[in-house]
This record gives sequence, C-alpha cells and structure tokens, in this order.
Amino acid sequence: MLNRSAVVIGPEPSFLAWLKTTGRSEESLRQQKGVADRRVYLIPACADLDEGDEVVGDLFQEIFHRELQAWHMDMSQWPDTGDFQLFTRWFTVDVVPFVDDIGRGIIAVAK
Repeated sequence: MLNRSAVVIGPEPSFLAWLKTTGRSEESLRQQKGVADRRVYLIPACADLDEGDEVVGDLFQEIFHRELQAWHMDMSQWPDTGDFQLFTRWFTVDVVPFVDDIGRGIIAVAK
C-alpha cells in the first residue's frame, strides 16, 4: 500500500458549459472529454473519507488550477480558483483513502 490517498476529479456539465463561453467548440470539448474525462491526484494519506475531504479542502486551489490548465490554457479567462463552492459545482470529487500499487516496476515521474 502506498503512503498516499487519491482524489478522482471529473468535469460536471456546468464546467463544460463554462468552457463553451470561452470560445471552445463543442467538437473540441467532445474530443478532449474522451481523453481527459477524469484525472487522479495522489494526496497525503487519509484514514477515512472525512479526513480526505479535509485534505481536498486544503488542496482544492491547486487541483482547480491544474484542471483549468488541462482544459483551457488562457488564464485571463479563468474564474477565481479560490472559490471552493464553484470547484465543487464544476467537478465531481471522489476521495479514495487507500491506494495499493499492484503495477510492476518502479514508479516513474513524467516531466
């Protein structure tokens, strides 16, 4: 077992609706959604879902920033990434307290 938990983030329809207001075409959103529908972030180890929610509350701004960057690079069009209520309206947030690594080989960090 890793000494990490995970949070799985997925776009909600309200986020995709906002993306359309930035000039993104329906077709480009469909293509990207198929590739980047959900993202997994490793977070500090959590004993349970309540602790996981607390950790996400502490880290949501960084996650929000990364999600916006993955979907739309023009930071001048981004909303306030300090708005936790907006973050939870725009993304599903699923905490996974226990993470096991059953892969083979060394975990490599992509740059």
